Amino acid sequence: MTTTRSLQRVALAALLFGVSCENGPDRSVEDEFARYPYPGLPTWEAVPAPTREPVMPPEAWVADQRPTVLLFTSSWCPPCQASLLLDIAIAREYGDRFRIGVALEESDADFAGSAMARLFAGVPVWTADSVRPLAVRCGVRTIPFACVVDHRGRIVFRGPPINLRRALDAFDRGPQPLDAQVAEQRAKMRFAFGVGPDDVEELVEQTSGDPHWQHQIAFSLAGRPEASATDLVLAVALARAAVAAGGGLDYWNLDTYSLALAKAGRAEDAATVGWRVLDLCRKTQSKCMFERVRASGLIYIWREISGRSR
Repeated sequence: MTTTRSLQRVALAALLFGVSCENGPDRSVEDEFARYPYPGLPTWEAVPAPTREPVMPPEAWVADQRPTVLLFTSSWCPPCQASLLLDIAIAREYGDRFRIGVALEESDADFAGSAMARLFAGVPVWTADSVRPLAVRCGVRTIPFACVVDHRGRIVFRGPPINLRRALDAFDRGPQPLDAQVAEQRAKMRFAFGVGPDDVEELVEQTSGDPHWQHQIAFSLAGRPEASATDLVLAVALARAAVAAGGGLDYWNLDTYSLALAKAGRAEDAATVGWRVLDLCRKTQSKCMFERVRASGLIYIWREISGRSR
């Protein structure tokens, strides 16, 4: 009876998460990985520790001579909660070179009473009214969104926060070389026409400047009901690259990575990533209901197939 119930629970988990409960990866997927060796899980960055600095009350943004990074966000926005720790890490890492602050997309009162405000302690917070003209200039249509304005008032970067680090590192060097830009666009076009396992490594490398794109494509591939072996190898490779770019601090990227790993038959790695998701959800005090369910399910599956639940 116990064995039957365990098998039923595993079957239910497989139905919910669309992953395999067999003891190992599908042979065709393993053959694809042999042509693109899987390097294993990336190293996570340490989660930003709580600070004793006071929570900054929202204030009006005023231009000065320093290059400014605006992190457009809101406490009610689930993707903003997912990238919160990455935003904090960037603010601390680059705060000596750039003026970095939270550009509100909600009322001052709503933000001030949120857990997000407490986690952003020590980071300047700019009122929605004061940054609205910049939001228009930066073309903010979805959040989270990052925008970099140089000392002359020119917008030199606009896009998702996960792409921000590369932009800030390149700030002093100038724009990405034209040949690199062309290679990146060609790689994306090549993906649109189909790629094989021999193309995976090159595709990941040439699109490394756009981890947001990598994450989106990985999610699309991993979510296919009838994903091919090549789909899954590419999904794992792209998701891993996106996670590495963000230091493993964005639990949406991690959630996609865990799904790709699980569907590729790498249950232990998927469970390890699941534990990281649960840890980030706890530390950001986020509900992240779907991510918690998937992470818990993948951990459960690993325990069942490895015999660790007995």
